[in-house]
Amino acid sequence: MEIEPDYGYVLIVLGLSWILNIFLSVQVSRARKLYKVNYPTLYASESHKNAESFNCIQRAHQNTLESWAPVQILMLVNGVFQPTLAATLGFLWVVGRFLYGIGYASSGPKGRMLGGAVSHLGDLPLFLMTFYNGGKLSGLL
Repeated sequence: MEIEPDYGYVLIVLGLSWILNIFLSVQVSRARKLYKVNYPTLYASESHKNAESFNCIQRAHQNTLESWAPVQILMLVNGVFQPTLAATLGFLWVVGRFLYGIGYASSGPKGRMLGGAVSHLGDLPLFLMTFYNGGKLSGLL
């Protein structure tokens, strides 16, 4: 099996996902300093005067981490079969997660909706592609 040159797009998007993670990590670090939420505290307690502001920033990062590895694996695997489509969907997920993080940080829970929708335009099709590509490879389709 030979890897198509278009698989390079998949690898570029993988790199962009790392930039996303760094961006969200920096947002959390800045919020820790601004709102005085020290390590190892993951979330500010409800009694903290800036709990909601800090926790929205932290939650945007944590929520992204919860799906980061699975989405990247789906993109890498499906990219072997359909590299341009997999990279495009992975890119949509990355853009959606940037929007999610920015919206959640600036507008609270309601601000995450657009980014969540955009990221699902990337991750859900990647999930479905896995079954399609598995079916094609196995001869079931």
